[in-house]
Amino acid sequence: MVESVSVTNKPVVSRAIAWSYGCMVSLIAVLIVFFGYAGFFTPMKALGIAASIVLAVVEVIMLLILDSLYQTKYVLTNDELLIKTTKLTGGNKGIPLKAIKSIEETLIPFGIKLFGASFHGGYYQVPGLGRAFLAITNLKDGLLIKTRQGNYIITPKDPLDFKEAIETMIRQKQVTSIARLEGKQAM
Repeated sequence: MVESVSVTNKPVVSRAIAWSYGCMVSLIAVLIVFFGYAGFFTPMKALGIAASIVLAVVEVIMLLILDSLYQTKYVLTNDELLIKTTKLTGGNKGIPLKAIKSIEETLIPFGIKLFGASFHGGYYQVPGLGRAFLAITNLKDGLLIKTRQGNYIITPKDPLDFKEAIETMIRQKQVTSIARLEGKQAM
């Protein structure tokens, strides 16, 4: 019987990223008040109220994105690496350990956003790499995980330690698989 192991890595959230979202939320709140005032006390009327309503929806989305920074985590199990993000940043992704071709430390690249409501997660087209799913909470070094299904970039706390944990889990799975094969052949 193989012991079930799970390692959860909660990444560090960059103050700069959190502050940028916080400032954006504050700016939108000011605009909501401004357009609300304009809708009730100026000739702008319905247009100001409509703008306030639209901005209120955007405000809720921005607050959810800010919260999503703190909800991001990476969970390593016996069989897969789970990238847990909110739906606004692309949703959860499961990477089977047997599908991982390589893991390397990387700088956070510049890319063109393809899908996702925030810049800290979603699908990007990264020059020199191609399409990649990013789930980043800071702009420090991260990990590039290349798989048969695609590329992933994450920013775990202590990237080199997390890389070693993934590689150790992969090696353990390989040893277990070889032991099973040898056990079947011996029968």
